[in-house]
Amino acid sequence: MIRPTRTHIAAGSGLGLADFAADVPNPPPRPAAKPPPAADIIDGVSATALTPHADERGFLTELLTTRDGPIEPIVHVYQVGALPGSIRAWVYHRFQFDRLGFANGRFEVVLYDIRPGSPTANMLNVFMLGAMQPCLLRIPPLVVHGVRNTGREPGYFVNMPTKAYDWNAPDKCRIPWDDPRIPYAFNAG
Repeated sequence: MIRPTRTHIAAGSGLGLADFAADVPNPPPRPAAKPPPAADIIDGVSATALTPHADERGFLTELLTTRDGPIEPIVHVYQVGALPGSIRAWVYHRFQFDRLGFANGRFEVVLYDIRPGSPTANMLNVFMLGAMQPCLLRIPPLVVHGVRNTGREPGYFVNMPTKAYDWNAPDKCRIPWDDPRIPYAFNAG
């Protein structure tokens, strides 16, 4: 268990729950109309723009919500820290969808469809995502993907896959990032 760095019992100050003001309701953002499937995106992939809500303290970005309709259950959530120039590629999952949330940093995200019989077989998509273009990227099973931090500082993204990671039977298949059979070359520098 993580312990607090400091614990202090303060003298009663008279502060109570009723002293706090409830947030003022904000008009909800209008949900974007669902565009028809694009001919230039891999079948089953969705790239949903995320909207940072900013004020004088910073910003808040919702990564996933049921407000606009049902979602697959949240069963596992983790954050990835990527050093400048680092490459995490190539990987695919047999059963799970990845739901990658990019809200800060600068990332080059590449998807490659090698699924037999897919209507977009052999299609490659490249996305530039992060602070300048926040996005929730949903990647279906069997679509190969890789990520490179193109920023000059460490960057972070969140994954909310549709299956919990099983240490005894990982749903992850990999090849090296510089495998020449992938028709894309990350700049390693």
